[in-house]
Amino acid sequence: MFKHLKVHRNLYQYIIQLAIPITIGQLGMVLMGFADTVMLGKYSTIQMSAASFGNAVFFQTIIFGIGLLYAVSTLIAIADGEGKLEKSIPIFKSSLLISAFLSVVFILIHYILIYNIEIFGQTNKVNIHASSYLEIVNYATPAILVFYASKQLMDGLSFTKIAMYVTFFGLLLNVFLNWVMIYGNLGFPEMGINGAAWATNVARVFMALLMFYFAWLHPTVRKLRIEQKVSQSFSYFWSILKLGGPIGLTFFFEIAAFSVGLVMAGWISENSMAAHQIAINLASITYMFVTGIAAAATIVVGNYYGAKDKEGIRHSARIAFTITIIIEVVFALMLLLFNSQIAAIYSDDEIVLQLSVGLIVLAAFFQLSDGLQAVGAGVLRGVKETKITGVIALFAYWGIMIPGAYYLAFKTDLGVKGIWISFIVGLSFAAVFLLLRFYTILKKGFVFEEKDN
Repeated sequence: MFKHLKVHRNLYQYIIQLAIPITIGQLGMVLMGFADTVMLGKYSTIQMSAASFGNAVFFQTIIFGIGLLYAVSTLIAIADGEGKLEKSIPIFKSSLLISAFLSVVFILIHYILIYNIEIFGQTNKVNIHASSYLEIVNYATPAILVFYASKQLMDGLSFTKIAMYVTFFGLLLNVFLNWVMIYGNLGFPEMGINGAAWATNVARVFMALLMFYFAWLHPTVRKLRIEQKVSQSFSYFWSILKLGGPIGLTFFFEIAAFSVGLVMAGWISENSMAAHQIAINLASITYMFVTGIAAAATIVVGNYYGAKDKEGIRHSARIAFTITIIIEVVFALMLLLFNSQIAAIYSDDEIVLQLSVGLIVLAAFFQLSDGLQAVGAGVLRGVKETKITGVIALFAYWGIMIPGAYYLAFKTDLGVKGIWISFIVGLSFAAVFLLLRFYTILKKGFVFEEKDN
């Protein structure tokens, strides 16, 4: 391993340099949820649970669009490897057209869910607060998709710091507005969960505007816009859908499975739901570190794929997996050693704290498998292998995780812990088979395309 590190030091540094801004930016997105959870948790346990539930329903649909837009950075990275970076502009314009279409679809879906919120089987109190929260955050749906389309453009061009700065601006704005609107400071009325929703909306709109502004006016993008052929303005619409569709479905299967897990926890009790959300929020924070590695791996592997360099693909994937294992082991130790102290950050409720400590221990093992499957999927995206990834995700999440979670939670005495045990098993399955898929096609050899449009 140390010999490999010495030989490929520059590649390690390049992947880490790409990953750090992406990771920090992704962490900023999760910390927005963390801020909402903590600030509402101190205000009302019921409203904290309702906001978590409302967010789960919201992202259950919109995550498909976010995942689909990951095709943008993949296609741009491959174009960069081919030496045809001028393709970036029609790819980006096509992604904006897709974002507009998806915004309309998602807004309509969310309204249907708002007026049928009781189908998820939560308590009446949670349903009332969650439907109100969901209706408000629904207004910012276009902003989220524009932000991610612009972010994927810059990530694909290897300019990953811009999204990091914009995200942390959004985080600070969100925390400040939460303080103002949830608790009623600076002369504002005390709005509770609705205040958190409006604060999140304002932050998301500002983030979308800033991200698009800085992306569109970046010197490299301005140069590429001059070189772009007008006739190709939206020529990558179907290419993005073809490559990104399976990515979006993979993300959807995963988020939907976790949303069902949250719903199941709510069936057990409101305290179980709150404890489950605390553990999931922590796991999400650690997960953001490896999504940065996964995104960097997609870019670097995509560059080598575009350049038709098989050895470059192999080495960059191995480095991404190595970094992931190191990061996840460090986080596992932190969660195992400081579980009670971490739980106390979220809530003062004694029952919630007791449940949370046990789930945080399980989260330590959960995030090991979760990290490897995320990077495995990222590496496969770099070589345009997304269909099999979707199949593996579908079986892992809906063939193993959800049935297993229901059985262990309600047919044994494990309760909410059973949900987490099943999730660990399902994610481990996904991690193993995604890595097997990559090394299988690596052994057989890649079919490099002579022309890609």
